Amino acid sequence: MHVSARLLTPLAVAGGAAVAIALAPAASAGQLECTDLGSATQCVTPGNSQITANAPIVQQQPQIIIIHRNHW
Repeated sequence: MHVSARLLTPLAVAGGAAVAIALAPAASAGQLECTDLGSATQCVTPGNSQITANAPIVQQQPQIIIIHRNHW
């Protein structure tokens, strides 16, 4: 069986990529601290701050539909 370099090159590249992904260090997140601010929540990690706001609940007024019929 004859194997050419044209067939081995993609195989070597794919194998190298698989090894690089397997050996890459996992990303680690810092300690997450969250604080309730009433209508919002603030979560803080070293170098990052995220605020998640919650929209207030608003009572919607009932809608009245009036159909006008012109009688001539």
